[in-house]
Amino acid sequence: MTTTLIALLLAVLSTGIHQIEGVMIKKYNSKHKQGGFIFTSLISLFAMLFFFITDKGGLNFPPEMIPYGIASGIFYCMASFLTYVAFGCGSFVLTNLFLSYSLLFSVGYGLFVLREDATPLTYAGLLLMMVSVFLVRSGNKKNAPAEGEGPKIRISLKWVVCVALSVLGSGMFGVMQKLQQVKFEKSCDNEFMIVTLGFSAVTLFIIGLIMNGKDLFYILRHGGLYASVAGISNGATNLLNLAVNAMIPISIAAPTRSGVKIVISFLISLLIFREKLTRKQVAGVILGTAALILLNLKI
Repeated sequence: MTTTLIALLLAVLSTGIHQIEGVMIKKYNSKHKQGGFIFTSLISLFAMLFFFITDKGGLNFPPEMIPYGIASGIFYCMASFLTYVAFGCGSFVLTNLFLSYSLLFSVGYGLFVLREDATPLTYAGLLLMMVSVFLVRSGNKKNAPAEGEGPKIRISLKWVVCVALSVLGSGMFGVMQKLQQVKFEKSCDNEFMIVTLGFSAVTLFIIGLIMNGKDLFYILRHGGLYASVAGISNGATNLLNLAVNAMIPISIAAPTRSGVKIVISFLISLLIFREKLTRKQVAGVILGTAALILLNLKI
């Protein structure tokens, strides 16, 4: 029970730290529109450096692990850039909440491939979480905000496509994290993340040079600080996620992080970005919290 409690506290902590990355991306995107590929490559770079710095056992890269890291890096590239675009063309709270759909990949892998235990409460919690996201989406209003109010939350086709593909990338990245832990018995977590993030950083930077090479120094000057903070946040989040996944079933770890994410994203959207939520969206946040409680009653 003690291990489980520690794991849940770490899951909550990782979710809180992860919000820093989203805030940095959203703030940079709102001020400087260009250079998404280079900016996200910098995030991957700083996140990779985090795993170099925090390694204590000496790095060892088994050749058979490299393909797992590269495959993970492909999914990570897709999720990283499209999440950046989604934050730029959509709201902070809805982008975060819809990205929570990526947990279905990890939960499905845990339940149906790894055969992790589940009870009716697990499925009830997952159902409530999906209902909460539906309510948040259906609560969208297209009318203009009243004077003095924050921006109303709107949904565009571009945002929907970016979020859907980012969910796919994030979900498969989460599955690859767990897959390599099982395959290599948690012996090369840092090495796996270094390969994943290094591949992502190089790939995104090359694409960025082709697409926005002329803006390189502008992006480095104006986005360096945002990217470094976001990258450190990203690295810390992934390090904690790996630790949590090793302590409790992924079918519990992933929904726990997503449930907490709903509440934290809601508070950030109100206090920092002043986004105006409707009653249905607030109800969605409450149901998300209830889902978190149901999922943890299983333990």
